Amino acid sequence: MSSLKYIAAILASSFAASVFAAPITINLTSPTSRTGAIDSTYAYGYNYAKPELNLALTGWTYGVKNTTVNTTCKKYKSNKPKTNANCATWNTKTTQSPDNKATQTYVGNFGSSNGLGDEKASTPNHAIDNEGGYFDMLLLSFDTLATLNSIDLGWISNDSDVSILAFNGTPDQLSIAGKSWESLLGNGWQSAGNYYNVGSSPTAVNPLNITSQYWLIGAYNPLLDTKTKDSKTDYFKLQGVTVTKPPKIVKVPEPSALLLLGLGLLSLSLVRRRTK
Repeated sequence: MSSLKYIAAILASSFAASVFAAPITINLTSPTSRTGAIDSTYAYGYNYAKPELNLALTGWTYGVKNTTVNTTCKKYKSNKPKTNANCATWNTKTTQSPDNKATQTYVGNFGSSNGLGDEKASTPNHAIDNEGGYFDMLLLSFDTLATLNSIDLGWISNDSDVSILAFNGTPDQLSIAGKSWESLLGNGWQSAGNYYNVGSSPTAVNPLNITSQYWLIGAYNPLLDTKTKDSKTDYFKLQGVTVTKPPKIVKVPEPSALLLLGLGLLSLSLVRRRTK
């Protein structure tokens, strides 16, 4: 590198510098506060305060759709042939299925060796799971942009496949209430990956280093994936996450006039020396 280029590089580096933040690990079983608590285990929201950032966490799942169908005729119209058209009263059967509309639910805190579950229910459905098509997800809302680096699962049963979404849209696209998970893709949200057989130890995620203020972490959803995986039902509890804040550009005070003059004279001296 020539002397002049070297001097120019010194000047350029003196104006700004990138400060890379250290990873921030959040133990989700140790919240700073809770909202909507109904007992020592369940609450509508969990809040975490760190020196570098704050996090609010809520739980979401699909609501229930009731479908009632006629089965057999209980009573026929009098003096009419016993056909379905002449049935006066039917025996019915009601079945339940996911309505594919995200709705907020309780989050359970089952302690440091287990982690957080989604939905107030009996085991194993109080975990984050995808049984019967009820895809559970936790919404992590930071007060600043953050890059999700790793997740740490605690309790696991049957299988531990995970789907993650990151928000990259406009404020009017942020709400997830009443929407299906797959409808979020391309409408303010993007996939941050699907991860198979994660296991109960910290696991690196988000290889593209997506940065977002809002993240969805939940049980594997095949409609959020382009691959075909096994059909096992996934049950797990989320124990912790690690994030980093984007690099901060710090402005350094500009060189003084005397320093600039000195560097100018130095460069002039170098030029003269070369011409001799």
